[in-house]
Amino acid sequence: MSTASFDLRFAGEGLAPGQVNFAYGLYPSRRGRGPATRTVLLASQYAASEGGAEAVIQVEPENPASSAVAQRAGFTPGKPTHGKDGTRFDWYIRDLHAAAR
Repeated sequence: MSTASFDLRFAGEGLAPGQVNFAYGLYPSRRGRGPATRTVLLASQYAASEGGAEAVIQVEPENPASSAVAQRAGFTPGKPTHGKDGTRFDWYIRDLHAAAR
């Protein structure tokens, strides 16, 4: 049984060349135990090894738990953006060159 999902996109809406979008979700029973943060850290190393320069996590402002994952994984606040449907997203970014070390 899966308790989480994770997705990396090396190209997509609003991403500049070299940016990699990270997306994740956990079932409530797994939240607060650290698997999302650990997965983001491992994925940062992988994305760097595949040529990614900067990781991006887009978080809806109403999701402080996801913002906390990004910050625990070394991401810093970036620019807020809006999706095609008008949904606001707060961006968190991380230099992947640092993740590769």
